[in-house]
Amino acid sequence: MSFSYYSLPFCKPKEGVKDGAENLGELLMGDRIENSPYRFKMYTNETEIFLCQSNKLSADDFKLLKERNDEMYQVNLILDNLPAIRHTKKEGFMLRWTEYPAGVNIQDAYYVFNHLKLKVLVHKYEETNVARMRGTGDAEVMPGEPIVFTYEVAFEEIDIKWSSRWDAYLKMDGSKVHWRDLTRYEELDKEAQAQMTEVLSGWKLVVGAVFRAPSNPALLCIMVGDGVQILGMAVVTILFAAVGFMSPASRGTLITGMLFFYLILGITAGYVSVRLWRTIGCGDHRGWASVAWKAACFFPGIAFLILTTLNFLLRGSHNTGAIPFSLFVILLLLWFCISVPLT
Repeated sequence: MSFSYYSLPFCKPKEGVKDGAENLGELLMGDRIENSPYRFKMYTNETEIFLCQSNKLSADDFKLLKERNDEMYQVNLILDNLPAIRHTKKEGFMLRWTEYPAGVNIQDAYYVFNHLKLKVLVHKYEETNVARMRGTGDAEVMPGEPIVFTYEVAFEEIDIKWSSRWDAYLKMDGSKVHWRDLTRYEELDKEAQAQMTEVLSGWKLVVGAVFRAPSNPALLCIMVGDGVQILGMAVVTILFAAVGFMSPASRGTLITGMLFFYLILGITAGYVSVRLWRTIGCGDHRGWASVAWKAACFFPGIAFLILTTLNFLLRGSHNTGAIPFSLFVILLLLWFCISVPLT
């Protein structure tokens, strides 16, 4: 579960904690963007910048830090809409993470990373930057003792253009194709298919039941219609993402697009459900309206019930993944005003 960074006894901005503007997709994913206390000037390298000194840790604060360290919670930083990268080189490979640990546990002693070294890469002509961070200091946390937070920042000019600044996040180092393994898997697959051919020869024993009407044709039609709607949503979303309409720079766009396409493709769920009902409805064509209505409410109703239950649990644990009540109202309006009429 995700929690606010400021739920821990860390430094807060002088102007107070403020939530960033977020779209529908970010809210559904549970992303909560808050301002940070780190401040620096462009092209000005600084070292050993004093950030703040926390209050003396109470027993509750120390217990919370221990729990978060034991559960290996990570901190995410964003600069210029890019996640800060923590990197290291191991066995010839460059390992990258888009977060850093809130703290560590070493031999029953708990430490927090109270000093960050930020390296900002800046294009020569465009002020496009990405931060690389490295923790250079740690402080053991003790009950009744404060924590001093510091940081430093350095700027470096590079030739990475704005259009290529996401390459460092999307590139996968060390990915190789092992043709020998693929060939072996293909041989195993042929052997499995040969064995399945013998087993499937018994389908003739149940050939008479293939064309028999199902015991619950309405449920079959509803599930097929909803399945076509979900499949269509996935295909259209992948196509739009492939042509670049859903850039990773636009946070939450993917989830927002999936929700939009699902609502619009409700018309396919209604058509397929009713069409299949008229085909296998045993001659009863009067129930098509009921089938269409159930197709519009079956899957979204189950999803909404699960979402409501999980949201109550998350809100009870003060988790940042809990969605606000206003978003519930928006989802209900989208469901009954767009999806249901189209279906």
